[in-house]
Amino acid sequence: MNWLQSIADGLIVILAGAMLLCGLLLLFLHLTSAVSNLRIQKMRGKLLCLLAGEADVSRMKSSLYEMLRPGGEVERLSDIRGIRSLRGLRVIAETADELTGEAWEKLSSEAGGEWYGAYLRRKFGGSSFEAILLAVRLVGSLRIRRFTQSVVEQIYFYRTAAQMQHIGMLSLCMLGAEREVVALCRDQSVASLMSFRTLEEVFSVYSGDRKKLCRKLITTAADLYIRRTCIKAIGENQYAELGELVVPFLKSSQLNTRIDAVRALGQLREREGYEQICAFSGDIRWEMRAVVATALGEYGVRENLEALLRLLCDREWWVRYRAAQALLRYSDRAELMTRVEGTADRFALEIMRFAVDQEALLKGEVA
Repeated sequence: MNWLQSIADGLIVILAGAMLLCGLLLLFLHLTSAVSNLRIQKMRGKLLCLLAGEADVSRMKSSLYEMLRPGGEVERLSDIRGIRSLRGLRVIAETADELTGEAWEKLSSEAGGEWYGAYLRRKFGGSSFEAILLAVRLVGSLRIRRFTQSVVEQIYFYRTAAQMQHIGMLSLCMLGAEREVVALCRDQSVASLMSFRTLEEVFSVYSGDRKKLCRKLITTAADLYIRRTCIKAIGENQYAELGELVVPFLKSSQLNTRIDAVRALGQLREREGYEQICAFSGDIRWEMRAVVATALGEYGVRENLEALLRLLCDREWWVRYRAAQALLRYSDRAELMTRVEGTADRFALEIMRFAVDQEALLKGEVA
């Protein structure tokens, strides 16, 4: 009888353990379901907020365009519900980039007026980085000059934030704020945060006297990238009277700066740096030899024919290609091909023929 009792006790323990396990499993499933439902509720709430936000943006944008339309039912920004909000600020900033003419002028007048201007002033004094960035962008896009100093203050306050330096400088250049731009470019703590490509973009939208700006910054800017941007602008915009300011950069310790100077002086056909550029045709860096080939073509192919033929025989493909591109300007094509064949360099002849065929293709002369 004792062994039967032991077996019964063991079965009771096993059944109790199984029931406990099942209970724990049911509790786990219940909790999992509750968490899943909570997650679904949160996702549903976010989706509803997103849809409501998109609808609100669409409503404000429609009202904004109605205000800008001649004879529209909406007369002022103050008639648009919710326009003085982060969402409204974003709508105005995006719309400003799409406008020209009278519509742009009206939006500029409204956004820079007392009613909306008071809101922008509060944003500049607030703590929302996103709102401040949008306000800075808006000031530049709509040329709201009364807030020029506020933009400068934000650039200095967020001097370690590259995004603010970019948007802030872009805004000041759109405003044509020469004094402020020059002062910032001479401040190493600000200017050093921007890349060469960023500076190119910023200076391309400068609405003031760009030649005057280049004259002031090419020798005084704190960062070499800014000076290189000035060098490039001088060459591309043909500021011939500033060519003498570029010549000293031919002796820069930075290869890219020397290359920029050679390219710009070639575009200007500046005679003062000509001899030094000719000497660079034997530089050990192929990047320099390639830009020299282009520059010599600008100075005159006939005058530099021998140097260009030597560069056409260079060991680097890009140097040969740039030399071939320059030689296409030679007036007597038959004589040119005879001179190229006379080099006895197979690769020089191949690249010259390639350049000739490419030119014909671009002109639509190939059947």
